[in-house]
Amino acid sequence: MGPTGARLDVAHRIRRLHPLLPAIRAELARMDHASRPQVVAYQERRLRAMVRWAAARSPFYRELFRQNGIDPRDIRTLNDLTAIPPIDRHHLVERGEEFRTFPAATMWSASSSGTSGRPVGVYRTPGSSAYELCAQARQWSWFGLNASSRRIVLRGSDFAADQPGRPVRDMSANAQLMVSSFHLDDEHLPQIMSAIEAFDPVAIEGWPSSMTVLAGLMQRHGITLPLRGIITSSEVMSGPSRALMRAVFGGPIIDHYGQTERVTMSGNCERGTDHVFEDYGITELIPVEGHPDRWEIVGTPLHNWGFPLLRYRTGDEVGPAPSPTCPCGRGFRTIGPIAGRAEDVFTAADGRPLPLPSTVVDDLVGVLGAQIVQLARGQFEVRVVPGPDYDRAAVAAHIHRNTDRMFGLGQQLAIVELDALVAGGSGKVKTAYVIGT
Repeated sequence: MGPTGARLDVAHRIRRLHPLLPAIRAELARMDHASRPQVVAYQERRLRAMVRWAAARSPFYRELFRQNGIDPRDIRTLNDLTAIPPIDRHHLVERGEEFRTFPAATMWSASSSGTSGRPVGVYRTPGSSAYELCAQARQWSWFGLNASSRRIVLRGSDFAADQPGRPVRDMSANAQLMVSSFHLDDEHLPQIMSAIEAFDPVAIEGWPSSMTVLAGLMQRHGITLPLRGIITSSEVMSGPSRALMRAVFGGPIIDHYGQTERVTMSGNCERGTDHVFEDYGITELIPVEGHPDRWEIVGTPLHNWGFPLLRYRTGDEVGPAPSPTCPCGRGFRTIGPIAGRAEDVFTAADGRPLPLPSTVVDDLVGVLGAQIVQLARGQFEVRVVPGPDYDRAAVAAHIHRNTDRMFGLGQQLAIVELDALVAGGSGKVKTAYVIGT
């Protein structure tokens, strides 16, 4: 097992055995049936504690509050929250370490370029990570699933790089069968299906693009796999992708939205309505200038005490909610469709599909922006915007290492330095796209 796999096992073990799990589950169950006034009271109670904690322990917020004449004791209600100036990815890029309230060694670090092409680094406490997994499991429970439900998981492929020739990894202790997203082809399908049959899953979880590729591959070979749930995240799904996954896997789609920064979360209920998980974080919707039917998602976490981000602008936008209420009866607000990450599927030199290719540039450091483009089959260009701490040799080595581990050996790769990344027609930078085949 490589170092990545070892870290993954340790993280799963900590979350699975966290001493606060019983209390977290009880709280989530109570909030699932709370009235709207009870939801707001819960948010405001935790908000008051989070603001005072940030003011006392975070160098960034000590300075922000002092410069803006904010007394943290005055932030008591959701309406009071607007007195705090919002922050965005720029603040994390320039001053990320100043948000920490705990030593870095006591938390887990994470990084992502998200939908902006601008890499950011954040920290999560083990407790907040355990809370997040429990919040996801609560959503699954609306569909008759739980954290112990046996799941096929399709995301990255680091584990496959650590065990060449084996595109699957059985993690039965965590109820997971990991399947490499970058080994979904005719050659590996028999091995993958054999492992799936032996594992006997009840759900599938992961990147929609990966699950669509697997579903398409299975459909071409006349294979169906009836499951009780299709758990998706990280990407926007098209109508054809949803239809294909439903045709092959049979179960309902259970989609949730979140970010590397972990400031807010939402997902659909059993009635098909998207809800904000308001016990996870506070979600504000800020009008997008020039678009009367679009709002930007601004989030404030309620559980990550080690890295508070108050009024964080995610850059993600949402349309109007179909209805302000839902027949499910929950006190959580409804929310419209979210315009999140949408990427092209790349093609490796040997013809394999490569879903969610931006993972190659998600964890770069020392750059102000990063983007990967497919020029032709197996030919890629990574565009980077150097930052103040840019190390050309180190960044190039990291990109080549990521490409080899995630895409496989034999790819052609060029690295180009730019002053800025070019945004598309929507005004956003597309982190990964194809301009040639």
